[in-house]
Amino acid sequence: MISRKDKGWGDLRIGPYEDEDIYPLLPLLKQEFPDWSSKQINSYIALVTSKEENVTGLLVARNEADYYVGLIIYTIQQMSNKRVNRLKDNNRKKITKKEKYLNVLVVENLIASSPVLQKKIYVALVNSVIEIAKTNSCDFVELPKLENESYDLIRNKYQKQITESKGFRTYLKLSKSLTRHIVPLHSIQ
Repeated sequence: MISRKDKGWGDLRIGPYEDEDIYPLLPLLKQEFPDWSSKQINSYIALVTSKEENVTGLLVARNEADYYVGLIIYTIQQMSNKRVNRLKDNNRKKITKKEKYLNVLVVENLIASSPVLQKKIYVALVNSVIEIAKTNSCDFVELPKLENESYDLIRNKYQKQITESKGFRTYLKLSKSLTRHIVPLHSIQ
């Protein structure tokens, strides 16, 4: 994926983090994991980005001064709709209980460096990760629960796609015209 500028949100540059050295990201990661040592954080990032059966990634946001101001750690997983059957769509119809597998982009961590810019950084990163989900034929994007004001811009922009969950996560249903089912991830060589 090529980095892109998100002009709507302060000229942030969004793109994958491909360097093996996570030292430049430690200030952001320490916010998310304040009680973890640098070694523990490094191990976590290595674990998340080394999953063989799942597609994983680390997407970063940089400002005009080239500082890292936010990041998303994500995985693309196949989930049984039985795992997602707690969900209801905006029309309150239950998702069919027939067994099938869905491609879901799961946002494992969403981090912003500044509370002041948090909403803008979050929406820029989520916009980019939704593009990744569409490219990978995902049915849903799983996000943290959108309960606090930090998620206002995301909630407003994607309100028609939000699928309620009884759990601690929020799901965005992607349009079927934009996605298609692909072969199971575990069968891709």
